[in-house]
Parts: sequence; structure tokens; C-alpha cells
Amino acid sequence: MSTDRSYTPLTEPAACAILVEAGLSLSPVQVRLEAREDRWLVSLPNDRLAWFPANDRGRERLAVERHVLRLLAKRCAFQVPRVLFESSKGWDVRAAVPGVCNPWTLYRRILSDISLARSIGRAIGTILIDQHTRVYRSDVTGWLRTRPEWPESTELIRRRLPEVIDDGNLLAEIDRALHAYDDVGVAVDDQVLVHGDLGLHNIAVDPETAEVRGVFDYDGASWADRHHDFRYLLFDHERDDTLEAALAEYEPAVGRVISRRRIRLYNAACAIGFLAFRRGIPAEERSCGRTLAEDLRWVRGALARL
Repeated sequence: MSTDRSYTPLTEPAACAILVEAGLSLSPVQVRLEAREDRWLVSLPNDRLAWFPANDRGRERLAVERHVLRLLAKRCAFQVPRVLFESSKGWDVRAAVPGVCNPWTLYRRILSDISLARSIGRAIGTILIDQHTRVYRSDVTGWLRTRPEWPESTELIRRRLPEVIDDGNLLAEIDRALHAYDDVGVAVDDQVLVHGDLGLHNIAVDPETAEVRGVFDYDGASWADRHHDFRYLLFDHERDDTLEAALAEYEPAVGRVISRRRIRLYNAACAIGFLAFRRGIPAEERSCGRTLAEDLRWVRGALARL
């Protein structure tokens, strides 16, 4: 949680009592509570979710995400969570995107199933055509951040890394990549509504066919370089079927050639950011789903691609 003024910690009985305002009569055994950064997520029956702020920053984040979701629902053809109820106290109830999200299982499948990898890529490319062309700068001016939340600042990353690894050669290679990341110049017409964390972990797919049903988690949305939304379509193997299938849909539709090098650089910067984020976490413990060995494999692979 952030250092903002915190609210009273939420419990399942308290959540059920509050949800009466939304016309929901639930018992604590019907809900599942999870602590998320600055927020509480409460899973409800019938594919619904309730989001509660844990502090002032959480309240602001939820308000911004609701605004983004409503814009997307109004302008775009793909599915996003629908806001069903918004309380004046800063919490809301949403309908989840139908489908399942099991990113590690899906990842393992697309490594060997090229047809599935390309199908998912095409679907994501089509989604990004909508997202990047149907929301305008004037829609978000004054309330949406103008840089992705991740990776964190390169200054912070550089401070943390020596407490995670002591490989001088790797640190030097990382430093060169971070300088390249800082030096990227982004043209005004490359700035669009960016999800900021788009990957297999934030899409819902049909449980039988694995067809992409929609996208969720726009908490990190920003008005930034469109290339950021392709950075997690690179996987740690030699084939880029998912990315290239997405770009084959996207490039002719928007009339732009997307820089593969910039995508690779952004992927590397994110990998380095996750490695630095491990500070104080034991090597065998998973941080954001990966052990230290797995984070290092991602970083080294991403750097090799540059």
C-alpha cells in the first residue's frame, strides 16, 4: 500500500454490509477478498467484481480507471469490464469480461501451438486498433497520466539493482539499455491511449476455444507511446508469432510501421524493472510470478535481442 492516508482495513463482512448500497445482499462466504496496491478487490457471484479504495490514492486510481473503461465501452467494439454501480464513497461494482484468465497455461500452449499464438496475436492487434484510434487526446487531457507506470524511473532502477545482483558485466549492459530507453524520442502522433500492461495476464479467453473475449485491468492506462502496448507480446523464445500476427493486423489499419527495435527495448526495460523490484526478496521466492533465476533469464534474453 502507498503512504497515502489509509482507510479502515476491509473484511468480507464489512464488504457485504457496504454492498447493500448497490442492491446486493450477500453473505461473507459468497465473496473473496484480495488486497491490491491501494485497493481491495472483492470477487462476487455471477462474474461481478467490487473495487474498494484502501487509501486516497486508491480512490483516485479507481476514478481514473472508471473513466477509461467508460470511454472504451462507448467507443470500442471489444469487451472491457462494465461499471454497474458507482458509489459516492469511491467504490464500484463491475461486470467482469466473460471468460477465463490463466496466463501461464496459455503461455505454455502458444509456445508449441503456432496457430493459437497467431490467433491471439491477431485478436490483440484488432483490439489495439480500436483502443489506439477511437479515443483522442482531448478525451483524456487533464486527468490521465502521460507516461506508463511501468517500468519505474531508471534512476530508481539503477539504485536498486546492485542490491539484487553483483554481476558487473550484466550491470554495465543493463545501464546501456537504460540509457537507450531514456533517449527514446516519441513523436506526438505515436501517443495514444495505452493500456500499459497488456499481455496474456490481462486478457480473458473462451475456456474451450481460447478465443480472446476482451481486456481488463486498465489501472495503468496512460496517454503514451503506442509501442508500449506490444512489449509483452515478445516471449522468451526465438519465434515472434504472437507479436507479428498482432502487427500484421495493426500496421495496415493505422497506417504506421511499428518499430520492432523499440518494442524490444521496452520489453528489456520492463524486464530490468522487475529484476530491480526484487530488492530484499529471496532468490527462490516468486516476485510478480518469477524467481530470481527466471527474472535473470528474461533480462538476459531481452538484452540479447537488442
